[in-house]
Amino acid sequence: MNSPSNKEIEKELLPLIRVYKDGTVERLLSSPNVSPSPQDPETGVSSKDIVISHNPFLPARIFLPKTPLSLPIFVYFHGGAFCVESAFSFFCHRYLNLLVSEANVIGVSIDYRLLPHHPLPAAYEDGWTSLQWLASHVTNNPTNAEPWLLTHGDFSKVYIGGDTSGANLAHNLAMRAGTETLVGNLKIEGAMLCCPFFWGSKPIGSEGVDEHEQSLAIKVWSFVYPNAVGGIDNPMVNPCAPEAPSLATLGCSKMLIAITGKDEFRDRDILYYETVKKSGWQGELQMFDAGEEEHGFHIFKPETDGAKAMIKRLASFLA
Repeated sequence: MNSPSNKEIEKELLPLIRVYKDGTVERLLSSPNVSPSPQDPETGVSSKDIVISHNPFLPARIFLPKTPLSLPIFVYFHGGAFCVESAFSFFCHRYLNLLVSEANVIGVSIDYRLLPHHPLPAAYEDGWTSLQWLASHVTNNPTNAEPWLLTHGDFSKVYIGGDTSGANLAHNLAMRAGTETLVGNLKIEGAMLCCPFFWGSKPIGSEGVDEHEQSLAIKVWSFVYPNAVGGIDNPMVNPCAPEAPSLATLGCSKMLIAITGKDEFRDRDILYYETVKKSGWQGELQMFDAGEEEHGFHIFKPETDGAKAMIKRLASFLA
C-alpha cells in the first residue's frame, strides 16, 4: 500500500486539501469527528445524528438545549472552503454546543457534500434540500420527521447561518428563498453570516493588486466551482458584482453580518453590508465587528474573552 508521501498528487489546494491519482483524499485542516452526546458536560446540550435525505445522502447533527420550550430553530452550515470540516467535527460540535446553550435554540448542523467528489453547486442544493425538509415539518406529512423539531421547535422563528463558506451558503439560500417558496410557505426569520466568503476580480479596500491575483479566495473558488459562469464574479461568490441580482430580494426578515479585523474577507463583507443597505431590502440589517481578531477565532478559541463576547452577540440575534 502506498503511503501519502510517495503517491502521485492529482491536485491540491494548500493548506486545505490534497487529492491523489488513486482517489485518496487528505483533508489537511479538518478536526477529528466526535460523537453526539446525550448531554454535553459543559453546556448540558443534547445532540444526536439524523438523516435528512437518502438520495442524495444528507446527514445532520441536531442540538437541543437544557430548557426545551418553544424554541427558535437555527440551521447551521460549517465553514471549511467547501472541502474540509463537517457537521460532526470537533470544532463544529463544540461551537454548536456553546451557541445553542447561549441562545436557547434548536441547532441543526448540516453535513453538506464536499469537494473533491461533489463540486459546487452540490452544497447549495443540499442547503435547499435541508430547508425544504425543515419546512415539511409544518405540514401534515413531514419528510423524515424529527421529534425534537415537532415537539420543541417554533417554526415562526427559523434562522439560517454559518461561518465563511457556510455563511456564503446561507446568503445564497436567503437569495433563493426570496424567489422560490418553501414547503408550507415557511418563512426565514433571519440570516446570520459570520465572515462570509465573498470575493471578486477587482481588488477593493486593503486588497493589494498583486496579492489579489494570488489570493487563496480565488484559488478556492476555482477549485470548488470550476464551471461557475463568470468565474470569481459569479453572483454566488460576488453578490456585489454589477450583473448580480438585486440584494433587495433576500428572503429573510433580518440579517446579522459579523466581521473581524484580521480577516481577509473584511472589506468584502463591509461592501456586502453597504450594498444590502442601499438595495432597498426591507429587512433589519445589523453588523457586529469583533475587533482585531483572527478569522474563525470564536470557533477555534471559544474560551477567550473576545470569543465569548462574539458568541453572546450571535446568540442575542438568534434569541
